[in-house]
Amino acid sequence: MDINVTLQQASEPVAVMHLQGNIDASNFMQIVDKAQEIYKNPARNLILDLSDVSSISSTGIAAIHKIALIYSGVSGAVSHPDQTHSSSARKYVKVLSPQPEVEKALETAGLKLFFKVFRDLESALKSF
Repeated sequence: MDINVTLQQASEPVAVMHLQGNIDASNFMQIVDKAQEIYKNPARNLILDLSDVSSISSTGIAAIHKIALIYSGVSGAVSHPDQTHSSSARKYVKVLSPQPEVEKALETAGLKLFFKVFRDLESALKSF
């Protein structure tokens, strides 16, 4: 799993976290830890660029859920599903260009309803 982060300026700083590879049990904590680090400094807004992620396991889905909780301001390891499904997750975390298999997994898990999905970076940035 390769993780590259760039900082973009919209109305506020936005971190673009570009993931490359498969998201699964071997790397999900690396992704969550990086998102936590970005949240602390420099950006409280995040675009998850999934354009180079070819598959995502249930553990990967859990990582995206955890990232949503972090950016929604929910602290602690224990989470309640209703907290992810608030407007906060949709406001602070956007998903960019998921591959069809990944998009289907997000939809099946019920997470696609709670994240705006964008096909291009410019539109995603303008949404903040």
